[in-house]
Amino acid sequence: MQIAIVLFDSFTALDAVGPYETLGRLPDAETVFVAEQAGPVRTDTGNLALTADRALADVPAPDIVVVPGGPGQTPQMENAALLDWLRAADATSTWTTSVCTGSLLLAAAGLLKGRRATSHWLAWTPSAASAPNRPASGWSPTASTSPRPASPPASTWV
Repeated sequence: MQIAIVLFDSFTALDAVGPYETLGRLPDAETVFVAEQAGPVRTDTGNLALTADRALADVPAPDIVVVPGGPGQTPQMENAALLDWLRAADATSTWTTSVCTGSLLLAAAGLLKGRRATSHWLAWTPSAASAPNRPASGWSPTASTSPRPASPPASTWV
């Protein structure tokens, strides 16, 4: 079983490393980090890089796809190479999954139509709600239906 974890500039490390640590321990699993080009890819802090062992083209049909989130997701929403790969990989994968704002990349690829997805509430904007590839139903900014939480006063932050 091949598990492909997608990397892109400014992804959130935990969104990629958490699934790697969990799924990579499955028996007979080959977990690979993939990116548009093989090589180091920097996280959103810029202080850490993970190495994409393979380019997207080198992993045409993984069994599981994991798309992390992070602030770098926004420019990737127009990356034809990544979106085309996600569509092709989804056509043959058993599971195509995302973490946090990685779901917006799946939406940009048109993969969420008729499916449920969640994302970080700060990523939910009117433009995301009206995106052309947004599914007609089943999309929500959070796992709950409650309104956005108000930011706590600065004095309560720890």
